[in-house]
Amino acid sequence: MQFSSIIGQQKLKQQLVASVENKKIPHAIMLLGNEGSGNLPLALAFAQYLNCEKVSSLHSNSGELFGESTAKIISDSCGECSSCLKASKLIHPDIHFTFPVVSSKDGKSVSKPTSADFMEEWRKYFLPNPYLSVQDWLESLDAENKQGNITAEECQEIIRRLNLKTFESHFKIFILWMPELLGKEGNILLKSLEEPQENTIFILVAENEEAILSTILSRVQIIKVPRIADEDLIEQLEKKENIAAKEAHSIARLANGNYSEALRLIRNAEDDNEKLFLHFLRICVSGKHENQTLINFTEKSAGLGRENLKGLIRYGLDLFREVIVLDYLGEKKTRLTESELKLAQYVNSRLLLNSKEEIVRKLEESYYHLERNANPKMLFMNLGIFISQVLKRKEIVLT
Repeated sequence: MQFSSIIGQQKLKQQLVASVENKKIPHAIMLLGNEGSGNLPLALAFAQYLNCEKVSSLHSNSGELFGESTAKIISDSCGECSSCLKASKLIHPDIHFTFPVVSSKDGKSVSKPTSADFMEEWRKYFLPNPYLSVQDWLESLDAENKQGNITAEECQEIIRRLNLKTFESHFKIFILWMPELLGKEGNILLKSLEEPQENTIFILVAENEEAILSTILSRVQIIKVPRIADEDLIEQLEKKENIAAKEAHSIARLANGNYSEALRLIRNAEDDNEKLFLHFLRICVSGKHENQTLINFTEKSAGLGRENLKGLIRYGLDLFREVIVLDYLGEKKTRLTESELKLAQYVNSRLLLNSKEEIVRKLEESYYHLERNANPKMLFMNLGIFISQVLKRKEIVLT
């Protein structure tokens, strides 16, 4: 994978290239960013760049990993040399992957599972979708309700590979996805992170800094990966996914810089979350809309499937956050469609901030429970009754 295939993130790409150009490559970095920001494909692009034969030839005269250099180097891997071709197929012998796994495979129990047991599945799923989420990955393994984790055996396997010499490239690189799932087993890697062998680089790819062991955080250089800018996401959707401009703008707003979410929204586009959620709110306001009551709505919506219902609630969360933005910053700062704007103005004319925040919290709570297999009919009935009661408060709104 090349930097050119990463959506946006130009400053970050330049920062990584500069670290090589200036011979100041950290031996352990953490690319910290939200789901879908591109931190995982960035890790692979950086690994491919480091071991690209054309890039390596420009700093091969200086055998040290650190030190000053005045040489100018190319800004991306060539994508054509043997090293790049192997890296792009995830078969490079000097680029090692660690990722969450489960204790079963093809319906059979796996004793002491490691990433090596799932490399075939990893290549099959990652290559067409490098912006995959942990949930997507575990679902591809038919994990059901099993929690993915990185085991002590995996950490011991990393130690074993550290003792091997590089096969063909300048650097031996370890890409560790989701160190949040290491748990206390991560302490096995502390010495290796702090004092790695020569020309060894760790690239940790994380989403939640608070869930990572402090002993690991203190041994890596954290590089924060921002969400993908709307304009970059829109360009990607229009050019690569063949999405019409209007729809691309709508998807980019809902995805909020998360390309994984954008792809989910494309797959679920036929569900028309905007139309369905606005219909739901109108029922909450009047008790009935288009001859449908809240009971009718919950009965029908339950058949949409859990993932589609989660998408519907995510849409609702985004909508109410935009409602609050409209109230405080004005229409120019929002990304609302015409029909959304009318409803947002209606809500702002009736409710104060505290009530709108109550609805946001209720939506977040509903999403949490839906993820944990709550009954969809009961959940949406409860949500609808709550929103209906809030919308009927008729609070005094000063304008």
